[in-house]
Amino acid sequence: MKKIKSYLVPFIILPLVLLFLTELVQRASLFSVLTWPVLHLPEFLVSFMLVFCFLSIIWALTNNLRLSFFVVLIVSLLFALISNIKQKFLGEPLLPWDFVLGKETTDIINYFSSFINTKVILFIVFIILLGVFLFRYLPLKKGNSVYKCGVKKRVVLFVLAVVLISSICTNYPISFKKSLGLECITWDQKLNARQNGLMLAFCNNLQWLSIEEPEGYNEARIAEIVNNYLGTESELPVVGSASVKPNIIVIMNEAFWDPCLLPGVSFNRDPLPFIHALQKKHTAGSLLVPVFGGATVNTEFEVLTGHSTQFLPGGSIAYAQYVRKPVESLASILAEQGYKTTALHSYHNWFYRRDEVFRNFGFANFISSEFFVEPELKRYYISDAEVSQLLIEESKESKEPFFVFAVTMQNHGPYGVGYGEETRIKVEGDLSPESKYILENYAQGVADADKSLQMLVEYFQKSEQPTIIVFFGDHLPALGEDYQVYRETNFYQENRSYEEYQKMHTVPFILWSNYLPHEAEVKLNASFLGPYLLHRAGLSGSFYTDYLFSLWQKAPLIPKQTYYPKVGIKKGSLTEYQLLQYDLLFGKNYLYQGERPSIVQEEYFLGRKKMEIKSVRLLEEKKALRSKWELEITGKNFVPGCRVYLKDKPLTTNFVDESHLKVVVSERIFKQLDKLTIQVKLTDSLRNIIATSNCAMLGKMLK
Repeated sequence: MKKIKSYLVPFIILPLVLLFLTELVQRASLFSVLTWPVLHLPEFLVSFMLVFCFLSIIWALTNNLRLSFFVVLIVSLLFALISNIKQKFLGEPLLPWDFVLGKETTDIINYFSSFINTKVILFIVFIILLGVFLFRYLPLKKGNSVYKCGVKKRVVLFVLAVVLISSICTNYPISFKKSLGLECITWDQKLNARQNGLMLAFCNNLQWLSIEEPEGYNEARIAEIVNNYLGTESELPVVGSASVKPNIIVIMNEAFWDPCLLPGVSFNRDPLPFIHALQKKHTAGSLLVPVFGGATVNTEFEVLTGHSTQFLPGGSIAYAQYVRKPVESLASILAEQGYKTTALHSYHNWFYRRDEVFRNFGFANFISSEFFVEPELKRYYISDAEVSQLLIEESKESKEPFFVFAVTMQNHGPYGVGYGEETRIKVEGDLSPESKYILENYAQGVADADKSLQMLVEYFQKSEQPTIIVFFGDHLPALGEDYQVYRETNFYQENRSYEEYQKMHTVPFILWSNYLPHEAEVKLNASFLGPYLLHRAGLSGSFYTDYLFSLWQKAPLIPKQTYYPKVGIKKGSLTEYQLLQYDLLFGKNYLYQGERPSIVQEEYFLGRKKMEIKSVRLLEEKKALRSKWELEITGKNFVPGCRVYLKDKPLTTNFVDESHLKVVVSERIFKQLDKLTIQVKLTDSLRNIIATSNCAMLGKMLK
């Protein structure tokens, strides 16, 4: 009997304690934890098995049950805390692909660090103290043979735990998952974590790091879709003239939304006077986006490619995981028609792999924050006005029709840090002081976005070049912890209805043009915006974009799978869309019938234009610096972060302007100048070289 009792501690009691504490932290609800085993017993039992396996693996490696419990406790509670915070602000728990982001994680941590308050700090301290207490005072007898295993028993324990975890994390054995009715709810990861528990939900999601081939995918099926479509939709009406190639500017403005939609609040002035005026006279409407509060690139991915993230695992990041080869996009389609295609983002070039993704999408160049020259900053980010000014400058220098896809950053959250009291828009309403401050900062940000769009429109109103400007937001802003502002204004009640989902995932969009007639209010899924834009401009698309435009007329909105019946989407009616997307993104590209279009542009580069050294001039001797000489490099397209390299060694470089740099060289280097080669290079925040000039032989260039 005593031996049986001793087995209860490592095999039953300790895993139960670990599971209980982990779920309590991640759910932040004792009631939810206690009712979980009652409502979802199979999921609870498998989660218990997972915790036991993790504990067993550490136990087998260390042969110390107390230490094993301490390690698993600390790691699981930290995971649960991160998941809890992520759910509060982005509506999703911790997911495997959060770790795929890699270098983006630092910026994401900085984002969430602004929300760390006294409660969070006290909780972290509690976790540490709890772990230390249990580690020290856990009633485990050192001499008990149950808690100390020989090598053979530890090997068996380790192998058994690994096999069990593998069977849970993969689809094998299939009968095991089917018999228990386990389900990975990929279309609603918050529900997935609530039903399966954090650990089981996380492990189930591992299988979705790569996408399985959908049932029925083959060459004959893709050909059948093409033939059926061409037989019924061979001609599509267009609005613009095929002989006109307008300039196209698409702006995805960070967290852009209309705060005037919040009930019970008022502003001392309209934060969006220009946009409200445009909505009455030009094509405008709403865009259903796939994300809330963050994951900007998923909306970006849908708009540029026409693919729907609803066919991907919930919470996944398409740029980080799936765009690993050339993918047809608006950029590649327009490049084939003679457009200069430019991507612009006022942040790091490497964030969400945009530097690689934009190349795979067929852009000619990518202008990131590193290439802005002494820009105005607002709330630590490059202002929207700077982006508009750069777009105007780009248009002046372009001799061919251009397509620019621009992403802004000024109004990125969190909004607890913002604008001065004198300039900030004021809010009135039944709000807490904290919520009022958050909303005022956000409102001032969209007011600046409104002015930046006005700057663009007023410039192109005077232009003789036909121009289209599309302006929309990537998602609603995360206004405080746990939907704070939305809850206080009763905009959000968490009733899980389709109406509430639609409210929290719908942003305004505007299509302005200086030559096209306007349309009545338009409702679009984000993945249909590209096909709609091509149709409005009268430009040729691909088979895929033509197909999507036709599909939009039948099913304009594609929400989460849970809400399909609410928008009239019948089971299986989007199968063709899903098969075509898989074919283009993951499959064998049967749609192209062996004639795959050229997507990647060979001369793709980062920056507005390539840097160039034209001449080098020797200035006076710097006697005060003990026999050092100053060189002036003349060229073009230099930016403040540039440095001059001498035999791959960086020299101290002073940025004068976009055409001039200055460096100081020692007497030793000065004596060898005629034999040396210099080059200008630009590095980013990760110290990667992202742009280089031509190499210049000093002996030939010195004047």
